[in-house]
Amino acid sequence: MARAKSSGNGGERRDSRGILFDATAALLSERSTIEVSLSEIAQRSGLNSALIKYYFGSKEGLLLALLERVAERSMADLAALVGMDISAEQKLRIHIGGIINTYYRSPYVNRLINYMIVQGDKASSEKVAKIFVEPMIAAYRAIVAQGVGDGAFRPLDPGMLYYSVVGACEHIFYAGYSLPTTLGMTELTEQVRQQYVQHVLDLVFHGVLARPTATA
Repeated sequence: MARAKSSGNGGERRDSRGILFDATAALLSERSTIEVSLSEIAQRSGLNSALIKYYFGSKEGLLLALLERVAERSMADLAALVGMDISAEQKLRIHIGGIINTYYRSPYVNRLINYMIVQGDKASSEKVAKIFVEPMIAAYRAIVAQGVGDGAFRPLDPGMLYYSVVGACEHIFYAGYSLPTTLGMTELTEQVRQQYVQHVLDLVFHGVLARPTATA
């Protein structure tokens, strides 16, 4: 198979890792499962499968490294959002749009997180929880506390809100096989992504916003 072009060993390492990441992400994005073989990754990348073991130790190591790459940007953006001097409602709206955008670009992310936590070894499970789940829950606690404190949100359980939001945002990408039946299309378009963002926002904010008690 072809080798990644490079001007030196350092460049080759960076190029090959990036090519393997891109090939793995593309394969995972095309299917509703994280079952992808080393030979499939090698064929898609044009690199020898031995490079996966060389750089990552195993397929699981590659999948974990791929998640870390996604988490690095996503969690940095989330931390910055929580620290912004804006309302909790604005933060939650931006966050929901951000989640759907992430899944639109990388539809495999949440099922890969779940796979690594459930099926991965103890070290991998703990690492995934640390880089994804812990920062997300911390952000939800902060946003909910701000919203309730300001009187904008009704009292909410941040953990329950996390499950509701992430589940709603992710399922349309996980269940791509159902698109012909539900929406009459074979793949999600940019227009549908925008419509889905607004749909989830409408559902969530009908549930979280505080409303005055009706009087007789």
